[in-house]
Amino acid sequence: MALNRDQLNKLFYMNAAEPAQGPVPPGIAGYDESYKNPYTKYDLEKAKELLKKAGYPGGKGLPAMTLEHLADTTGRQIAEFFKKSMKDIGININLNSNTWPKFQEKQNKRQAQIFGLAWSADYPDAENFLQLFYGPNEAPGSNSANYKNVEFDKLFDQAKIMQESPERTELYKKLNQMVAEDGPWIMGVHRMKFVLTHGWVKN
Repeated sequence: MALNRDQLNKLFYMNAAEPAQGPVPPGIAGYDESYKNPYTKYDLEKAKELLKKAGYPGGKGLPAMTLEHLADTTGRQIAEFFKKSMKDIGININLNSNTWPKFQEKQNKRQAQIFGLAWSADYPDAENFLQLFYGPNEAPGSNSANYKNVEFDKLFDQAKIMQESPERTELYKKLNQMVAEDGPWIMGVHRMKFVLTHGWVKN
C-alpha cells in the first residue's frame, strides 16, 4: 500500500500500463474486472497502520531488507523508486545490482530476499500465470517466490486438467484472489507493449 502504482506507471510505462489487482491480466479468462485488491490502493496511513499492527511501528525493530535488481538503468531507477516508497513508512531497503545470470542464480538458490520480475504468457491462459504460485514449482522452478498454500495447490490441480468452461474460469478467479490477498508478491502493473510493422507485412 506504500507503493504508488500510478506514479510507477507514469515514470516507467508512459501511463500505458494497468495497475495489477492480481497476477492474471485483462483479456484472459480468470481475470475479474470487478475484483479490487485491498492491498494495492496507495494509502500511506493505512500502510503505516498495518506495519504498526505487525509489531513494527514506524519501521522500528524491522531489520533492513535487500532488494536485488538488474544493473541496467531502468532496473536501478525502479529499485530506487521502491526504496523511497518503503522509506516513506519507515522500512529501510538496501539495493544490490546484478547481472542477469547472477540475478537468476540468486532466485534459483533462494538467496534473493526481495526482487522484481515480470512475466509474459507462454500461452493465453490463466494457468500460465497461476502456475507461478504452485507449490511443486518452487525454486529453482517458476515459483521463485516459493509460495506454498495447500488449498491453492489442491484447487490448481483441479483447474489445470479441466476443459475451458465457466466452472474453470470461476476456479481461476478464486485462485487469482487467493494469491493476491495472501501477498507473496507486491502487485505492480500489467504492461502494454507497442509493436510497429510495415503495412505490407502479412501473416
